[in-house]
Amino acid sequence: MIEQIQQAKNWEERYRLLIQAGKNLTKPTENELAQWMEIQGCEVRLWCKISQNSDRTLQLQAYSEARIMNGLLYVLINALNGKPLIQLQHFDITAFFTELGIAQRLSSTRLNGLKQIEQSIKELC
Repeated sequence: MIEQIQQAKNWEERYRLLIQAGKNLTKPTENELAQWMEIQGCEVRLWCKISQNSDRTLQLQAYSEARIMNGLLYVLINALNGKPLIQLQHFDITAFFTELGIAQRLSSTRLNGLKQIEQSIKELC
């Protein structure tokens, strides 16, 4: 999916790919969401659960009420899950989405929600 987004010819095509990607996220139950951390400062409701596996790799789960945000979360989850925490200490979410040609089109409040996930990951490291 990341390669497809990078190779997209324009923002509209990237947007369509992100919406499609977001459909791959399974909506958590209300009980699961109640146990996840709700991210503040994002323009939509956003939840995540960040933990480490026994081998000190990242396990990220996330969900939003917005389709585009779910697409962003799906891309992020696929890029980071299973990576060693030590490798993620210097992860820069803005740079990650800039490389994909997406960050320039994100509102500051959406990016703020993603940056809070980044900060939570760094705290786990």
